[in-house]
Amino acid sequence: MILLTMIIQILLLTAFFWAAGTIGLGLLAGKRKAKLIAKQHCFAIIVCAHNEENVIENLLHSLADQTYDKAYYHVFLLADHCNDATASLGKKFSNVTVWERNSGARTGKGAVLHWGIELIRDKTGNKYDSYIVFDADNRATPNFVEEINKSFCSGAKLVMGNRKSLNPYSSIISSWYTIYWQTVDCLYCRPRSNLGLAAIISGTGFAFQADLLGPEGWDTTSITEDIEFSMGQNLKGVFAVYWEKAVFYDEQPTNLATMLSQVRRWCTGNFQIAAKYRKIWWKHFCAQPNLKLIDNFIPIFLAVMFGFYLILNFCWLFYNAAKDVNPFGLIDIIWWSFLYILSIGVSYAVIKYSSFDLKKLQPAILTSGIYCIIFSLIAVYSLFKPVKSWQPIEHGKTK
Repeated sequence: MILLTMIIQILLLTAFFWAAGTIGLGLLAGKRKAKLIAKQHCFAIIVCAHNEENVIENLLHSLADQTYDKAYYHVFLLADHCNDATASLGKKFSNVTVWERNSGARTGKGAVLHWGIELIRDKTGNKYDSYIVFDADNRATPNFVEEINKSFCSGAKLVMGNRKSLNPYSSIISSWYTIYWQTVDCLYCRPRSNLGLAAIISGTGFAFQADLLGPEGWDTTSITEDIEFSMGQNLKGVFAVYWEKAVFYDEQPTNLATMLSQVRRWCTGNFQIAAKYRKIWWKHFCAQPNLKLIDNFIPIFLAVMFGFYLILNFCWLFYNAAKDVNPFGLIDIIWWSFLYILSIGVSYAVIKYSSFDLKKLQPAILTSGIYCIIFSLIAVYSLFKPVKSWQPIEHGKTK
């Protein structure tokens, strides 16, 4: 057990120094300056929705109020097996086309995107050269589409927007999520984008140019279609760019049960992708070694290894306690104290940088280490007991 713990510790430290190095170098490097090529891209904005009558109007109003030329974007609301007012609410908006999908089984967002993009291509031909994907519980800032257009004019082909929490103070859970997404944006997406590494595509608020799709259209099979799409593009040499000025707001879960379900889905999807692409990835990497490709697996690797490390440490503590040996050594206390203080320090830094109220998020900042522990343990659990199917998250009525 000691040997295994040491091996995992070495692997964790290696991944940690890699992550810390990219953060430090990326923040020091600053944003890459690119020459803008003036062009108005034509956007198809896709919204996948299942029974979202509580929130859908907020998003559609925000998309109707964009500063971008209305002639150059259109919203397609894909109402998937809805039995509420989602579709009828969408039809109230002149800039929205509603398509209802009622046949077959509900198999997740990837299937809806495949169906919807095929319809858009069939009915509009090559009219739209770019796509933006939103979830029904999002709200876009007025210049979102305009900023995405600027990102494409700078040479990007796959872009992640700046995700902000819509309900940061609703509960300790939503506050944890707020900190999590701020950390992803500030310490993952921004520095990696500065270095030319891939920013993470996180399910919603992202955009891509139509020529990234092959004849088959949207072609993903995992329950984390966003990460799978991103991985497929990475293997083609296309890496996501983070665009900070393209701000949108996203409603966060407020209870533990929803959080556990969502994190399990994320972790399961990542493992599905790792299993599906490992041979393709290895063949591609051997043919053309690239540090950008190694970086793809760092987030998955860190979460799982930290989870295993936690479990082994718990086992070691119980083993020593059963033998009447003091389970807490000085080095162990220093090490775990360092990790917990580090989580608090990181959380404080990213919230201090943001526009959120530091005092209101203080309880979540002080307990942010608990979120990291839960996430890592779920990652290990999902490795052995994966989610069988995609499950939607219910959204309450928001103003």
